[in-house]
Amino acid sequence: MQERPLKVAAFGLCEQINLLLECAYGMREAFVIAGVADADPERASASARRYECTAYDDVRQMLVQTEPQIFLAGGPTHLCGEWISLAIEKQCHVFKTCPAGLAFEQAAGWIRGCMRQGRRFILIEPRRFHRLTEVFWEMADQEDVNYWHLISLVCHVPQPPAEAEERWRYDPSLAGGGVLIQKAYWLLDEMLLGFGLPQQVYMQRANQAPDRQQRLSTTEDTAAAVMRFSDSLVAVVSASRTLGPPAEYLRIHGKERYVTLEKDCLTVCSHDGRLLERRELRNGGNGWAQYLLEMFVQHLEKPEQCPLYPPPETDLRTMAVLEAAYLSAKTGMPELPSRILELAGFKPDGLW
Repeated sequence: MQERPLKVAAFGLCEQINLLLECAYGMREAFVIAGVADADPERASASARRYECTAYDDVRQMLVQTEPQIFLAGGPTHLCGEWISLAIEKQCHVFKTCPAGLAFEQAAGWIRGCMRQGRRFILIEPRRFHRLTEVFWEMADQEDVNYWHLISLVCHVPQPPAEAEERWRYDPSLAGGGVLIQKAYWLLDEMLLGFGLPQQVYMQRANQAPDRQQRLSTTEDTAAAVMRFSDSLVAVVSASRTLGPPAEYLRIHGKERYVTLEKDCLTVCSHDGRLLERRELRNGGNGWAQYLLEMFVQHLEKPEQCPLYPPPETDLRTMAVLEAAYLSAKTGMPELPSRILELAGFKPDGLW
């Protein structure tokens, strides 16, 4: 195991990164904040004062001088991608906000690079540790594998015109894609954690940009996909950042009832719409961040007895499904996520 406390460096001080820094700062025996950096120098300076560390305006210099064991990467991937690659080269564990990469190839390269160095690539996805998510899958697991026949994934998040600093979302070279990868990642993540890798993915997408000649937006505003898991289980995905009403949920339809998971609510209904059960729970605060860091420390101490949740291949699968969806939109044909994994040298049921 590495000596403690583990030195932490961070770039991209978004809300999730700040919550992890706050927790790490409170776990003095396990972590020490060595340096922070951000595109906004004032924000970096404020965090440096809060966590008693140095603020850097040069991320390369921060990584070289502080020699951290952990690198926290937040914000848009196109801004932190270069530093993630450097951090892996410097043998850091990497914690990254969603998505895992702009494309499957990039994410696979980072995950493979960390594994070869004996390090871990961990995606920061708070919903993985939400109590309602646990209850949702406990309910699903109570039934026979053939009980569930249809999955409905809906992510409609109408948004106002983007501010200047958000325009990157409309450029696929900077965003990787549109609403599917940028807004629906957490829902896809949950679906795949429960049901595994779909056999086939077919997607069509649309762009509602008002000025098509200038091509101000070239990522999808709306996407519809069908995913086939087996002869008896399919998923229907509907995502849009322009169309309402606002809704984000994962629903599984069974023989007698359906269960719906939303951000802060879980409901069970009969097929005629009667409410059978309802649970609400707001997962505010930094509970997920505390849990993630404690799990990580336990994993470093006893990797065999304390495996990481979820395992590293989880994000490879999610990115392979996204890759298959975007490829399908180009070819007009169903695509196979398993083939994307195999061509990259991975197994559908594991890393190698």
